[in-house]
Amino acid sequence: MALRRVARFVGAIGLGLCPLLAAQEAQDAAAQIERAQELACRGRHAEARALYKKLAAEFAGTEEGKLAAKRALPSALLGACMLVENGPSAKRVDIVLLGDGFELDHQRAFDELAEDVPPLFERVEPFREYWSYLNFVRGVCLSADGGIDGFGRDYDTLLGGFTLDTDAGHASVDGEKVRDALEQIPGSDALALVFVRLGLLGTAGGGIAVIGGREANTVIHEWGHAFGGLGDEYSSRTSKHRTASAGINVALTDDPKKVPWRHWLEARHPSVGVYEGASGQPMHAWRPTASGCAMNDGQAFCPVCREALVLRLYSIVDPIEEVTPLAPPPGIREPIVLWQDPIEIRVRTLKPATHDLEVRWWIESAGMYPITPGPGGPAEARELIAPTKETPGDRTQRGPLRALPVAPYKEHDTGKDGVATLRLARDDLKPGLYRVTCRVKDTTRLRGERFPWVLKDERGLLESERVWWLEVR
Repeated sequence: MALRRVARFVGAIGLGLCPLLAAQEAQDAAAQIERAQELACRGRHAEARALYKKLAAEFAGTEEGKLAAKRALPSALLGACMLVENGPSAKRVDIVLLGDGFELDHQRAFDELAEDVPPLFERVEPFREYWSYLNFVRGVCLSADGGIDGFGRDYDTLLGGFTLDTDAGHASVDGEKVRDALEQIPGSDALALVFVRLGLLGTAGGGIAVIGGREANTVIHEWGHAFGGLGDEYSSRTSKHRTASAGINVALTDDPKKVPWRHWLEARHPSVGVYEGASGQPMHAWRPTASGCAMNDGQAFCPVCREALVLRLYSIVDPIEEVTPLAPPPGIREPIVLWQDPIEIRVRTLKPATHDLEVRWWIESAGMYPITPGPGGPAEARELIAPTKETPGDRTQRGPLRALPVAPYKEHDTGKDGVATLRLARDDLKPGLYRVTCRVKDTTRLRGERFPWVLKDERGLLESERVWWLEVR
């Protein structure tokens, strides 16, 4: 309050310090919101709500005040707490655990439910092998009421849980309310596991898996839908209105040359075939395995589903975690100078549990990558070969890396520490300008496995590169 009075006074006398004071006020509000969230994560929910109400009044009209007002509502997300942190959110897949229908007295019950989820994932492939790629975040989810909508009843809950018109009455939620909660969590990948307290069974889609109850197999099955885009491989009907839909692991034809998993058939994987009964239909829909898949009646994912899940992980996560020195932006030629002292380029990669990633280095003459002046002259010069582009958190649009015209300078695996190093001395290269490329690829070949986990990677998701320019004097 005092800061705002000073700001008004300064504005009145025209000293021009209002922006500075406004920034200080916003910083103070953010710190207070962080404090309220910390209280919520420690189970002090009443104190957190009281602080949010205070902040909503004190900072009304600001972004911080609007967030505090939202979190002071009878049904509100009070904060988010990291359950399992294997790395920074920007470089991991963040799985957010949310609850619906959990009143103030039920918060500990949801906490215990959320704490049981990471061990489920750690027991199932491919999540066990890629455990270090995952973070788990628990939302502190308060609902004013403890019910679930349906059968003429309407409750005030955080995520709008309701009962579907299926034979078993599956639970679902309001997708907009879930997305609103996820937007309040920094670094969220828009992926959520939602537990509906009084719901039955589960549903999933669009990155959101809804779980009614707490059955372990249901959690993994619905996550296969939400995260991997996988279809049901069981044949029993769940609703008289349901029709079959084709997808990664469901085909509407039994022609082995037309099913989506034909590359597994061509590779002659012993457990992959074409079996009738899928997508909740006993006939006219086909699946890749006879039984045992988590999308059917099993606890593990079949090879076809496992491949899709690994590719989904890499659609978000880059196998290269960090590099030293930093690689310049694409198209910028700011060289590292190699003169009297040797140099080292270090690349830290992500690290699967039991297998190494493949690392390859190329050193090419810069003359192989000519530039042409742009409209504004040399300052806007661009490479004739366009640099690879990808959006952080979404690698799906990048496409495969182009083939390089020369053989690698060096090849090796990452090893136990997940660090690859290229060391160069002046005598190693003739004077000139060079392009140094490091590519890291997950071959998905595990020891003792006859087949790699991914046979088909059309978008090149398993591979990433960094490029430096090197001037040898």
